Amino acid sequence: MARRKATGVHLLFRRFEGDPKTQYVWHKWAMRFWLANALAVVAVFAFAPVVWMRVSVLYLVLVSVYANWSTEFGAMSAAEAAAKGPVSAYSVDVETETTEGAG
Repeated sequence: MARRKATGVHLLFRRFEGDPKTQYVWHKWAMRFWLANALAVVAVFAFAPVVWMRVSVLYLVLVSVYANWSTEFGAMSAAEAAAKGPVSAYSVDVETETTEGAG
């Protein structure tokens, strides 16, 4: 069976799962998002306590889901990086990615 050429979202996910540079850029932006988010949460808590009372549970649930997802994703990435060969079918070979995108 011939291997399908990776395009669009599929290629983005492959890079996100196996390319350390893509992961670094993503986490750099996520760090900025969470810093801005923390400032917004403190402002809502301090200046709009009625709003905070309504949205705090939903906010905590979303943050918890994100924390669980990022922990698992980090563990998978670490396992992929520590292995001698590919752990999953979606691991990215940087040289292959470059040649796939050229054609």
